[in-house]
Amino acid sequence: MFRPKLSDFSAFVEKPKPVKIITKYDIQQNINFYMNLVLFLIILLGCLVLYYRGKYKLDREKQAKETITKFENYMNDYIISDMLDKQNNNIPY
Repeated sequence: MFRPKLSDFSAFVEKPKPVKIITKYDIQQNINFYMNLVLFLIILLGCLVLYYRGKYKLDREKQAKETITKFENYMNDYIISDMLDKQNNNIPY
């Protein structure tokens, strides 16, 4: 017959993981890093907005002038046609 062998049960038990101690200084460093990263991204976004504003400035001004010119022509046509209607109907001004 076979004789039973004793087992070492300590080999089956999980060893506790070492606890990492985080100091207030480490926490503050992490917060500062993320704050700097967010502020950098905000500044980068602002620079991109200013760049595109400058890039398309002439196009926006040109479109605004065209819109104003179209509106002015429309108003002049309306005033002239209104005056002609009044003249045809003999309505004093």
